[in-house]
Amino acid sequence: MKYAIAILGFLFSTVHVFAQHNLEFNVKGLNRGDQCILAHYYADQNKIVDTSEATATGKVVFKGKDKLLNGVYILVLPKHTYLEFVVPNGDQDFVINFDTTLNPLAVTASGSEDNEAFFEFNHFTATKGTVMKDLRKKYDETSDEKEKENLKKQMTNIDKEVDKKRRDIISQHPLTFTAKLFRTVLDIEFPDNIKNDTTGKKFDYYREHYWDHYDLTDDGILRTPVYKNKLEYYFTKLFVQTPDSIIPAIDDMANMLEKNGASELYKYTVWWCTNHYEDSKLMCMDKVLHHMAKNYYCAGRCFWADSALVAKMCEHAAKIGPTLCGEIAPDMVLEDTTFIRRYQLHKITAPVTIVVFWDHQCGHCKKEIPVLKQMYDSLKGRGVEVYAVYTQGDWKGWKKYIIDNKLNWINVMDATNSATFRKDYNIFSTPQVLLLDENKKILYKNPPAENVGIIADIMLKEYEEKHSAPK
Repeated sequence: MKYAIAILGFLFSTVHVFAQHNLEFNVKGLNRGDQCILAHYYADQNKIVDTSEATATGKVVFKGKDKLLNGVYILVLPKHTYLEFVVPNGDQDFVINFDTTLNPLAVTASGSEDNEAFFEFNHFTATKGTVMKDLRKKYDETSDEKEKENLKKQMTNIDKEVDKKRRDIISQHPLTFTAKLFRTVLDIEFPDNIKNDTTGKKFDYYREHYWDHYDLTDDGILRTPVYKNKLEYYFTKLFVQTPDSIIPAIDDMANMLEKNGASELYKYTVWWCTNHYEDSKLMCMDKVLHHMAKNYYCAGRCFWADSALVAKMCEHAAKIGPTLCGEIAPDMVLEDTTFIRRYQLHKITAPVTIVVFWDHQCGHCKKEIPVLKQMYDSLKGRGVEVYAVYTQGDWKGWKKYIIDNKLNWINVMDATNSATFRKDYNIFSTPQVLLLDENKKILYKNPPAENVGIIADIMLKEYEEKHSAPK
């Protein structure tokens, strides 16, 4: 009885030291002590997981008590060349053999269905790639049109063979991560009734089924080289780049990933959308950033964000909220060059009001103000007004610049240093330009100076059409 208990105790005491992952690489050409790095893809970057030194026979082993995250991994060799392979959720005890020349035909794997399938496809594409290279060379060198057509057909056939091989791997190993990876490059197949559609139905179908070949319940998809580019194309190419189009698309994607339980895909997608549209140069896209801050970070939906980041995002959202496109511009009552007469923004009657925050000593202002002046002179007769707010305190220099440059629009400043426009409009640099409609709603923000006249003309035409007498 004591002997049986001792055996059981030994079994339970050793279960914790068994390796959960044991990756062995036999690399011909490595020397004793050569250091190799194990890393995995993370969107368009790599994350280092571990390092190990080669033995005298070129064996490199990575072993640990924890399972590795699934995804596409790379083994980086001393000269910064590398081999890609797959680590699935299962099969984390396998052997890969290759040499430092990285000849794809010399790579073999055992103990892993995923990697056996992965390298089988690589062997096939390497062989076909050699043939394709020769065909392309011949195509570039010949001027015979018939020969070109023949070579083109041969290259097309090779592409079809590679696609068929990929599909064969998927069907033969359907439950592997390799199959998930290969599905991501499959083309979307359109129903017969819209294959030749020119009305937009084909585009709508493509956008609706864009993610069909992706398993968006598996965070391992993020640890591949495909997700980031796919995500960027989705948001930047398949939707009109306006807040009203982008915001619902982000919410739909984020909600789906959150519901799927794909926490890392959700985290990266929310992070990417926030950063991409924060850096956007397109007008009014700060509305997207405001939405992300308010509805994700401030709403407690960003589990990775610490309290300092959340506070920063919420503070920024509060700052930019009042002057988002679609909001009524905060009112201002400021003094003109007489220091006595005051002008209230909301009492200006004009189809289009252009608010400019500027400084006569600002380099960018010196370039843009003359362009705006030219625009104003051409459009003021149709109802454009400019409300130019001087943001600094050199009154003498300001008035001289106005006179010298004949700025005959509404010129105002904060004579008592008590106005709140800097906070209300989040003025941190100059120039800042906003185009307001007849109701002082902000429609456009900070377009290039040369485009202000074009936009103002469009706004005027819309106003004129709206208020034209019925025929």
